[in-house]
Amino acid sequence: MRRECRGEPRRLVIQLARLGDVVQTLPALDALRQAHPHQGLDLLCPEPLTAVAAGSGLCDRVLPWDGARWHAWASRWADNPVRTLHEAEGCIESLGPLSYERVYSLNQHARCCVLAQLCAEPIRRVSDTEAWEAQLRPWAQHLRWVAKERGANRVHLADAWCGMCGVLPRGQAPLCVPPAAELPDDLAGIGERRGLWVALAVGAGEADRCIAPAVWNQWIREFLAQTQNGHVVLIGSRAEGERAQAILDSLPTLLHGCVWDATGRTTLAQLMCLLQKCQWIIGADTGPLHLGTLVGTRAIGWYFSRARVHETGPYGEGHWVFQHATQTQPHSWPIMESIALMRDEQRQSLADWTLWRSRMDRWGAFFDDGSETAAVESSRADIWRACAPVLCESMAA
Repeated sequence: MRRECRGEPRRLVIQLARLGDVVQTLPALDALRQAHPHQGLDLLCPEPLTAVAAGSGLCDRVLPWDGARWHAWASRWADNPVRTLHEAEGCIESLGPLSYERVYSLNQHARCCVLAQLCAEPIRRVSDTEAWEAQLRPWAQHLRWVAKERGANRVHLADAWCGMCGVLPRGQAPLCVPPAAELPDDLAGIGERRGLWVALAVGAGEADRCIAPAVWNQWIREFLAQTQNGHVVLIGSRAEGERAQAILDSLPTLLHGCVWDATGRTTLAQLMCLLQKCQWIIGADTGPLHLGTLVGTRAIGWYFSRARVHETGPYGEGHWVFQHATQTQPHSWPIMESIALMRDEQRQSLADWTLWRSRMDRWGAFFDDGSETAAVESSRADIWRACAPVLCESMAA
């Protein structure tokens, strides 16, 4: 429910990245809400993703940002600057009062820096800029190092964003109640039959993280062969509909009654409702995988290419990630091993893949392969002390 906070100090978090990033921004909103319960808190994010935070109860307003319109205005600025400026000003005014005591820009690019300046109270745009940047700088440098070196970092991206917002992680994952949304008639039966329901994310935001339809086809065949009353729901964007069709076309007709194709057929709110009806979601490091954890669905991630479990693994307790040993496209996949996890059978090992389980502690989320928990906590604590010494001192006190 939206709170009215007229006259109260307000804070704004800016997150202009993709679906998975918006989902993994919510732990920072949760920690900010706990740290500043009497101050207003808003989120500015891409317009198609506003439903992610709208039902979380973690912020008062979710401001929609139409990136395509702003890109178009930037492209035609030289041809008609007066009209373009008038339209851009109207867009900003439509968002309502934008005068924030504190603005947290989680994306390290120019348009977010400009937005942060536009949204801050005028008196603070100059006086507090250096203080804000001093808090953000250590974490920004750390994230740049992680992106460049792919080193032994164990601080999750969601928790690093908490640090950028000047708060410690809460040590628990936020859960969201999906907004009310009716599914299309032919998808309304999803989750209604008894059995094990699994959502399968057929694609990914980047081509090098996509898993071939033939691999998913094999996974579905094995899962349905081993699981009595097993059901599979294919999810993804409209652009991934062809991948889903390729999966269905190569399945025996007798199995089609156990496979539901929802790719490109749901709004974001409907997808959240659909995911909540499933016990598991499985896929690469992609937005729907993280969205599933937000509504309480357990996740199994297959991480390869540049995806790294310790940085962007599914946030929360009790999720699983198979991490490939190299950044190349795998030759073998953890098909039987992931099915065994869902069926609560003995965990199996597979060459070139390491199995990690997500856990939570005072520093946020981390992933454990059962070998070095104490050392991992120490390394994460060292990063926090280096990037946020004042916060860590207050925690010790």
